[in-house]
Amino acid sequence: MTESPARRRAVFLDVDGTLLQNGTHLPESAVAAVRRARQNGHLVLLSTGRGMAELRGPILDIGFDGAVTNGGAFAGIGDELVVSRLMSAAEIARLSAEFDARGIHWYFQSYDRLFASPGLPTLLADRLERDRVLHAERARAAGVDPDELEFFSIGMKTFDDEIHFSDAEVAKAVILGHDAGTVADLLADLAPDFAVVSGTIPLPDGSSGEIAPRGVNKGAAILEVLAHLGVDPADAIGIGDNWNDVEMFEVCGTAIAMGNASPEVQALADEVTTAIDDDGIRNAFVRHRLI
Repeated sequence: MTESPARRRAVFLDVDGTLLQNGTHLPESAVAAVRRARQNGHLVLLSTGRGMAELRGPILDIGFDGAVTNGGAFAGIGDELVVSRLMSAAEIARLSAEFDARGIHWYFQSYDRLFASPGLPTLLADRLERDRVLHAERARAAGVDPDELEFFSIGMKTFDDEIHFSDAEVAKAVILGHDAGTVADLLADLAPDFAVVSGTIPLPDGSSGEIAPRGVNKGAAILEVLAHLGVDPADAIGIGDNWNDVEMFEVCGTAIAMGNASPEVQALADEVTTAIDDDGIRNAFVRHRLI
């Protein structure tokens, strides 16, 4: 169906795998598309598992009308926070005990801070250095200056000091384990009491997952944002690539999966655009006459 160009839309964009490729590259076509859509009167918001501590610099410099962050635990429109869903102290204590018992690395997210398990910052720093070498080699092969690469993903995980930690401010936990089976077993054990999503961070080995209070997801937060904005969900567009985008797909009138998403995720969307490195966001915006 072709929409009228006068129809004002609210677009929710996932970050990793949708707006940001491999944690290192923002396609210029996506940046230009977001800015032009806003100039045309549409609303464009982020919808990400990242917290504000991981959204600084070039990502926010694009310019957005708001953001659903921490997988739906928080949502802001401009400078106004309209959604805030936190874990209880008892839930945090239970998760900490479970992580330690199984030898799994973790970090807790508050609105704008990250708090890591002992050893995780060093582990990520070592991986970042390996990634720099790998991406530098790929950049040179593509004729790009390696110094121009931005390491948004792991390089943006700046962890705060434990002294600033408060169990009254935590919204979500992210886990990273060397053994995929151990991570899967833990998520299965927690699923009856928490909202869990697996495999949200690409890793060379092992697995990852996200854990939030039950009922916390991107879709629930988006509905609150739309109500606050006075926008009908039928006029919302959700674009994503991973399992934590499923609830976003369910509540948005138009659900679009990236061409680089898995076939299983693509099957849950209304349509599929091209891959992130094949102007996927721009092509989706053109199709729906946002630009």
